[in-house]
Amino acid sequence: MNLVILESCHSTWIFDSRQLRFCRILKGIEVGRRRVSTEWRPYWELDVDPRTEAFTVYLDEGRTRLIRSSRHTPDGARCGTDDTLELSLEDIRRTAA
Repeated sequence: MNLVILESCHSTWIFDSRQLRFCRILKGIEVGRRRVSTEWRPYWELDVDPRTEAFTVYLDEGRTRLIRSSRHTPDGARCGTDDTLELSLEDIRRTAA
C-alpha cells in the first residue's frame, strides 16, 4: 500500500495512491477510546501546492468535483491553534487496513 499522509487542522488525511482512495481520521473525536475515521472514498487526483500548503482532492476525471484543504502549519495560522494531535501508527494501520 502506497500511503500519502497529510495533516490539516481538522483531520489526518490518508491517501492510498495505488488504489486511488482516501479517508480521514478526525481530530478531537473519539468513540470508545478509538479515533473516528471516515469511510474510504475514491479519488482521481491529489494536487499539493508546496508554496501555500494547500491541497486539492479531485474526485472525478473531469475535475468538476473536488475538496480543498490545507496542511496544518506549526504556527496554527490557518486554524488559530498551535495544537498538534498525536496519532499512533496503530491508529493509521487500523484505518488503512
